[in-house]
Amino acid sequence: MKNEKQSLLKLTIFIDILAIDFSWFLAYYLRFFILPGGKGDLFTLFVWLALLVTFLFLFMLSRNRLYESKLEKSWKKESIQIIKSSFQVFLILAVILYYFFPDRVSRATIAIFFTIVTITLIIGRTHIFSRLRKGYATNKYLTRTLIVGYGKNLEEYEKAVKSSPMSGVSIIGHYDTNTSFVSNLPIIEGNSLQEAVFLAQADHIVIGYPPNEFEKEKIMLNQGLELPNHRVELLPSLPKSYIGNKINEYKMIPILHINAADVGFLQRIFKRSFDITSCSIGVLILSPLLLIIALLIKTSSPGPIIFKQKRVTRGGKVFVMYKFRSMRNDIPEGSVRWTEENDPRITKIGAFLRRTSLDELPQFFNVIGGSMSLIGPRPERPELVENFNNEISGYRMRHRLKAGITGWSQVNGLRGNTSLEKRIEYDLFYIQNWSFVLDMKIFFFTFFRGFVNENAY
Repeated sequence: MKNEKQSLLKLTIFIDILAIDFSWFLAYYLRFFILPGGKGDLFTLFVWLALLVTFLFLFMLSRNRLYESKLEKSWKKESIQIIKSSFQVFLILAVILYYFFPDRVSRATIAIFFTIVTITLIIGRTHIFSRLRKGYATNKYLTRTLIVGYGKNLEEYEKAVKSSPMSGVSIIGHYDTNTSFVSNLPIIEGNSLQEAVFLAQADHIVIGYPPNEFEKEKIMLNQGLELPNHRVELLPSLPKSYIGNKINEYKMIPILHINAADVGFLQRIFKRSFDITSCSIGVLILSPLLLIIALLIKTSSPGPIIFKQKRVTRGGKVFVMYKFRSMRNDIPEGSVRWTEENDPRITKIGAFLRRTSLDELPQFFNVIGGSMSLIGPRPERPELVENFNNEISGYRMRHRLKAGITGWSQVNGLRGNTSLEKRIEYDLFYIQNWSFVLDMKIFFFTFFRGFVNENAY
């Protein structure tokens, strides 16, 4: 298995070198033999520069982890890393040419080269991914993985691997497990981890235990250190609310940074400016639609047009959130009950508004007023927040940013009657990985994924 993966790695590097050198000399040919004004005797210089460019590209591709064995391969992510590598090489090469070869290599040649090489490298990766898919289907490139220990994290790891066709992992069995571990894979016997690895012919070991089994986990990790030719990984027994946090180091002491959503002053200004601008434009453009919806609500059932409800936003602050009324007006204000399919409390026009998310439009005024943001975790009622704070680890982290109209969980299909635990997991990911770029990504995803809510009742 290792030999086959090594062969694939060598093939990947060979294809990359071929793509780089082909692109370099094609750019030379186009510049000096096809495009007008291309006379010159610079072939020898271009040969030497080809060696430099090839080295720089291989270094940057390696630095950006494009030659590493990952748990899950992604063509899209690798393509982005290739573009990033090309840009980095471009900057380095531009400096070298400016100081050492001024006026020898034209900007047109460089522009042609970096356009061609980026495309050819991505095409090369497409070929590699095609080979990987075929290889995974026939168990050719799969890494034989032994799971050591037990607990919820390991169960979720096994499910995630089995559900991903591009994981590149084949779980062959368990070692040092217990009866509570739910799996249909064989248990590998052995007096030590080394013996179990030998019996299972494993290439990769994943270790994980519950928090109360730290000593046993330490023993297995020490035994794993004695396996120099195997990759050993640890699944830490940390709550999911810590996902995405950074590990810092102070004098060789690892420190987990859990204070998420460290949003700077300028970033807050950008976010607030975007909120005010986008929602003000939204209100102006959608004002005819807002008026039509208001008339439909008023004429279809007695009661106010706007439904007001207390919700919780950043810092645990309670505010009044606005929505178009979608239920009958005789519902007690303080009642806490999830909506159900064919819920008799919902009006006909209300069902349509909920399904299309049009009932959320009045929240533009919440955003303009400052109690909400356009993008952020969806706000919950105070009584529910109090329960969730006591029942769900890390739930308070959701209130490190303002509540939003749309968010990371919504654009990933977690809306309405979906898994609460999964929604919170996605909200915490957003909190811990917040950036203005991520907000823009969610904003544009909302237009393609976020309006129609199939799970809304």
